[in-house]
Amino acid sequence: MKKIILGFSFVLIVSLLAACTESNDAAENEEQEERVVAVETEEAVEKDLVIDKSIYGRTAPNHVAPVAVQTPGEVKEVMVENEEEVDDNDTILKISTAVGSQNVRSTTEGEVINLLVNKGDMVDPEEPVAMVADLDTIKIEFSVTKQLLSLISEDDKVNVFIEDKEYEAAITNVGTLPNETGLYSVIATVDNEKREILPGVVADIRIPEKKVETAILIPTSAIVNEENKDFIFTVKENVATRQEIKVLETESDVTAVEGINAGDQVVTTGQLTLTDGAEVNVTGGE
Repeated sequence: MKKIILGFSFVLIVSLLAACTESNDAAENEEQEERVVAVETEEAVEKDLVIDKSIYGRTAPNHVAPVAVQTPGEVKEVMVENEEEVDDNDTILKISTAVGSQNVRSTTEGEVINLLVNKGDMVDPEEPVAMVADLDTIKIEFSVTKQLLSLISEDDKVNVFIEDKEYEAAITNVGTLPNETGLYSVIATVDNEKREILPGVVADIRIPEKKVETAILIPTSAIVNEENKDFIFTVKENVATRQEIKVLETESDVTAVEGINAGDQVVTTGQLTLTDGAEVNVTGGE
């Protein structure tokens, strides 16, 4: 009987050991699978990097013409409304004067703004009855230092951001004398045929200030800094390689670097959990 019990115990121990071994193997396999890090990558490219300087200005109609009466009188009829388009010589008001009825006309084409008179109001030549604005083209007025002035010329094209949308503007006027603050006035114009830009809003004008020619460009988000050293991870055949780099210049979300080649796949998401030689799974990117 004792031999039977001993034999049974031996079989039970062997079975438990085998189960533990299988469990350990499964855990190791699961751990190895967990070590595969999901990352996103982007290709390093070789091109020029232009460093822009942000200057803030304000939008305004490209041209505004007042509508005025020639003689005092009473408004008998208002022919237009605010934001209405008019042509040159269109009638804006009809007034009654001491010498008879008169038509008050626009002297240019554009959009009626600041129309503040109503039927029955008295008007006189000292105050415009309305303004007609050219909003097909918007001008942007801003000021620059003498140093930046040397980087700007008439007919230059610059990028402008207005209410989170990017436009191309042309420099049309560059001041030659400083104002009372020591800055130089500059005017740029941008096409506004779709009437997306309103007068009086802030514009962010980007002036090219510096240029790094034929550099390797990568997303700034890919760079990791430890102990005052910059490095990135590149991916080849699903294996991550840590590479130390030298940062040349940074322009917002793009950085010019040395130490890698154009075409390298650079990790942009997931790099903070990577180690050199780690297996990765590329889940997205460009």
